[in-house]
Amino acid sequence: MAISDEIKNEQKKLKGKTPKEKLSYFWDYYKVHTIAAIIGLLVIIAVIHDVGSLKDSAFYAVYFNAYQTFDAEEQMADFAAYAGIDTENYDALLDNTMYYSLTDMSQTTLATSQKFSAMIQTSEIDVTVADEDVFNNYAINEIFYDLRMILSEEQLAKYEGNIFYADGAEIEAANSDDYWTYEDDQEYYEDLEKTFTDHHDPSVMEDPIPVGIYIGDSPVISEAACYPDTVPVFGILANTERLDTALKYLDFLFE
Repeated sequence: MAISDEIKNEQKKLKGKTPKEKLSYFWDYYKVHTIAAIIGLLVIIAVIHDVGSLKDSAFYAVYFNAYQTFDAEEQMADFAAYAGIDTENYDALLDNTMYYSLTDMSQTTLATSQKFSAMIQTSEIDVTVADEDVFNNYAINEIFYDLRMILSEEQLAKYEGNIFYADGAEIEAANSDDYWTYEDDQEYYEDLEKTFTDHHDPSVMEDPIPVGIYIGDSPVISEAACYPDTVPVFGILANTERLDTALKYLDFLFE
């Protein structure tokens, strides 16, 4: 039957009926279609709202192995005010949920590693804070800025005694083709954990490179109490697209 004929038949059925009877007829025969249409409309509205609500990131920090003792959103609100970030149009984000162990290659560690690597590839992350061993693991992979490239001599002097050094010779060896002599990843990470335990001292290294700053004395970190058992290290990702904001965050940590 043609659509026009079907419409005429429906009109004949409704002829002479009261508004209440017409509504009842409509509901009995078209409620499934109506409900489906309403659900579809609500889904479209939700998608449009979510897409419209998305903001570009003005800053993104990652804290590894941090205790959940502070409100990351509150800290970012304070930082946004400090750095003059327009929170109406941009987000300042801090992920303090990442767990990574050098000695326990669990599914959690693997998932964190994959997530962090993917975010580095897309230049989403600006700064990272981590315990010393995890920080060194990533420093060997050359993901952090050499601080001599982004801080003045005066600024470096300000952090004297709290600078984290990585050994350029170790980095070169770790990235050479014939370096990998381990039978499995676990053995590699266990050995890595033992190397250069004192990264404060450049004299024990062939080619010391300042790539991080110990921030245990930071008022922000102390108040957060998120690293009670270790002195965390701060580093700026070498491929950050928001270097100025990353440097402001370092200043913010010591305000």
